[in-house]
Amino acid sequence: MFNKLFASQKHLKAFPIKDSKSWLLPVVLLFFLASLAGCGSNSRLSGKSYVINGKRYHILATAAGYREKGLASWYGEPFHGRKTASGEVYDMHDMSAAHKTLPLHTWVEVKNLKTNQKMILRINDRGPFIDGRIIDLSRAAARELGVYRPGTAPVLVTALSPAQAKRFSEKLYRDKKRASND
Repeated sequence: MFNKLFASQKHLKAFPIKDSKSWLLPVVLLFFLASLAGCGSNSRLSGKSYVINGKRYHILATAAGYREKGLASWYGEPFHGRKTASGEVYDMHDMSAAHKTLPLHTWVEVKNLKTNQKMILRINDRGPFIDGRIIDLSRAAARELGVYRPGTAPVLVTALSPAQAKRFSEKLYRDKKRASND
């Protein structure tokens, strides 16, 4: 039946199909190989994604080795008290940050390239969704890093290794506990 439907096609005369199922195996193999080729090229992607303003963002499976220079901005009042992507309530007076593709709860070092000020922040939200910007800082973090007044600043964002993140979060916990006992 397949040959009868497409017998008038000139390209089929060069590659005649003897039975209607002989084409199935090469096609299946082609799709299988194409899917494997796609797996290797983006092995850092987790498979999770989301869409904002018609643009799809793919979450990285791991923050290992992440390092990027770009523009930081900050967000405050309109988002204060709202839920973040991590489910926490955003507090512009706390130290936190938003990133488009790093896994939530990743600890990053953010260095202001103009002032050389550095700080460690935890990613708990998604953003910024303005082209050219790589990280959104809470208002408190923006003040500490010298980003608040100008609104934006060139930064270097480096993900902490899991061991560094664990040490830092344990230090924060000890400091908070010590402060509450004073």
